[in-house]
Amino acid sequence: MRIILFTGKGGVGKTTVAAATGAYASTEGKKILLISVDPAHSLSDVLEKELSSEPIKISENLFAQEVDVYYSIERFWGELKDYIKSLFQWKGVDEILAEELSVLPGMEEVSSFLWINKHIKDGFYDAIILDAAPTGETLRFLSIPDVAKWWIDKILPIQKRVVKVVRPAVKAVTDFPLPEDETYDAAEKLFNDLFSLYKTLQNPEISSVRLVLNPEKMVIRETERAFTYLHLYGYPVDAVILNKVVEENNFLYNIQKNYLERIETSFEPLPVLRIPYYNKEILGVRDLRKLGEEIYKNEDPLRIFHKDKPFEIVNLDGEYKLRLYFKNLKKDKISIFQKGEDLSIRIGNQKRHFYLPRILTDKKAKEAVLKGNLLEIVFE
Repeated sequence: MRIILFTGKGGVGKTTVAAATGAYASTEGKKILLISVDPAHSLSDVLEKELSSEPIKISENLFAQEVDVYYSIERFWGELKDYIKSLFQWKGVDEILAEELSVLPGMEEVSSFLWINKHIKDGFYDAIILDAAPTGETLRFLSIPDVAKWWIDKILPIQKRVVKVVRPAVKAVTDFPLPEDETYDAAEKLFNDLFSLYKTLQNPEISSVRLVLNPEKMVIRETERAFTYLHLYGYPVDAVILNKVVEENNFLYNIQKNYLERIETSFEPLPVLRIPYYNKEILGVRDLRKLGEEIYKNEDPLRIFHKDKPFEIVNLDGEYKLRLYFKNLKKDKISIFQKGEDLSIRIGNQKRHFYLPRILTDKKAKEAVLKGNLLEIVFE
């Protein structure tokens, strides 16, 4: 099983790139499932095919699904949602409003992603291609696993034991709806499924994130931020896909030129796959396959393009160190410029931009040491 998640700032073309990857991969005889977990579904538009909340066949070896939030919540959260609804109704909330309020924040995202678990267990598909939400929402979802584990290990067992003891007494004096054992069992199963999913998404032998961006300043900044946090959370990124690159004779080329250079260095050592600017929409399986061929240049789109860590942050005796990996470094003068979240590094004629996580933005880089292809920056 192979899982590839595409994300990027809204409007960069991630849905088209995800669909092109799936359509091209399906020509190699592997069963591919395209899933849209972006609330602003546009996968059906790109495929020119009406999709549903269950997978449907698009063409030979290619299947697609647009996740319906409410259908998914009923499927994966049904018992928990019914209990939450009963609490609101006990408080006198109107039934229809109680139904709406029972959908708690985060349920939509979690329910959408839990489809991956189901498809993995079914074992029908060789690869799942995810058209995820824009980077902000995707990062929020991917940062949940520690919270889920805390609930499984700490809260649920205690709550279940306490409620089992007090339930008879509470029922004798009030009609307050205490959760039954089945509700706790459902919650535990859901959290365990969620935690299992995160482990799968963090496994570099199975899963990869691919970042889609355009050569525009705001898009690059958001993508750099996503790149940093995806690695901090432990999710492997194996490629960056740069969309809408104009030719040198285009009047926009001089505007894009500096951005192209920054992108190549910011995401090093990941490969940056370029897509030229098209003056027409890419729609339908035929166009998408051609685009997939353009992106991957006859390479297997499902292969893992990069596996090494591009950076790591360690805390040694209270001292934070940022370790960055470069290609073909020469021992040369190192200069560093730090401004808030931005860190600019120059080594000889090489320059790299790095987006600093919050843990380092209030610290100052005091020295940098080069060890082979590893640059170690010490913060105080």
